[in-house]
Amino acid sequence: MVSEPGERLAILVWAAEPEAPQRCATPFYFAAAAAAMDCEVEMYFTAASVRLLEAGVAEALHADPRAGKSVARFLQEAHALGVRMYACPTAMAACELSAARVRPECAGQAGAASYLGRVLDAAWHTIEF
Repeated sequence: MVSEPGERLAILVWAAEPEAPQRCATPFYFAAAAAAMDCEVEMYFTAASVRLLEAGVAEALHADPRAGKSVARFLQEAHALGVRMYACPTAMAACELSAARVRPECAGQAGAASYLGRVLDAAWHTIEF
């Protein structure tokens, strides 16, 4: 995807953790919406939010218990639209999450320096959840 300045969005996900499932779908929903608007989107998962990228975790979560759509479905929809997701290696270590247990939708590991590079780049907009 080729983007013009201002058509790039980096999302920091740090407060959407499995213990608060009502906050877990929103970052993926925003990412998917931006990607559907032809934005280049990257998501950076840190702190306990990195566990959303652990295989099997998002499948068990529902932002709205009355709805049938799991957080995993929101994640998969964002990925299908081209959203790239990165796991913070420091958060992975803190959560004892090995690379072997990370979902296939995860594009790899990237931490604070990668996200801050986007924050400091005028071509990128940022948002945090």
